[in-house]
Amino acid sequence: MRRVSGSSAPSWGESAVGQQSNDVVTLRPREGMVDIHAHLLPRVDDGSRGIEQTLNMARLAVADGIATLVATPHHLNGVYRNPAAGIRRHCHVLGRKLIDEGIDLEVLPGAECHLVPELPAALAQGTAMTVADRGRAVLVELPVHHVPRGATDILEEIVSLGLRPIVAHPERNTQLARDSAMLREWVEGGVLAQVTAQSCIGKFGPQARAAAREMVQQGLIHFIASDSHRDQRRIPELTSGRAVIEDWTCPEIGELLSETFPRALVRGHPIEASRLSHALGAPRRGWLSWFGAGRTGVARR
Repeated sequence: MRRVSGSSAPSWGESAVGQQSNDVVTLRPREGMVDIHAHLLPRVDDGSRGIEQTLNMARLAVADGIATLVATPHHLNGVYRNPAAGIRRHCHVLGRKLIDEGIDLEVLPGAECHLVPELPAALAQGTAMTVADRGRAVLVELPVHHVPRGATDILEEIVSLGLRPIVAHPERNTQLARDSAMLREWVEGGVLAQVTAQSCIGKFGPQARAAAREMVQQGLIHFIASDSHRDQRRIPELTSGRAVIEDWTCPEIGELLSETFPRALVRGHPIEASRLSHALGAPRRGWLSWFGAGRTGVARR
């Protein structure tokens, strides 16, 4: 995927030099949980307010057992624009800072891209960041209360680029929380989904918690992530949400959603989605494995 430069260097630390994915500073990967959705980068969106808060968040993540975290600033949501080149530079600088501070957390570049009509073109041009800069998947965000007209068409365009859309926190979308049928159709067409850990423990309200439980038990969720924004309240923590998911299902599901699948995702490896349906105890119609043979396209309503 073509890389496009043009974003200014971070002002909160040393100047970064690399813009390609292999210039991002990472620590030696270690076993542990992988958080694919966190607003860790300072002062680029509504997440961390500064480098000290970012470092506190990183320490909290490590204390929770998170080994790898994908920094996902908002992009194309009408308020924030964070092109891929700038995210790479921010992650490079932060990686150096984490080493200096002795914080053993691997931070990879990503973005939470709003599901808007211009997103497929931005992905094709390389200006929108993919998960871990692998060019294989993209984290997409829906509006809070509804699924916009044309959402299925946009998702299908993204799939046609050879990318897997990952729908962020569908349990917090009012329309999908009330009726997950559309999410099921998307998943059967190759889309993946990520639940928020704090939704599972009720911090986003009873409707989001009930929807999270239904989606997890139906096999519609592939990842659990923190969607952390601060070092208080909305923190980078997965353990409590994972425990609830394991109570709803079984320990294997908790491990798949917090370790196995997200680790495969950030390393660019195939995700064996059949393991999810097998662990839940029943095969599911139309299940697609990552990068498997044959794509049916996103199902339409």
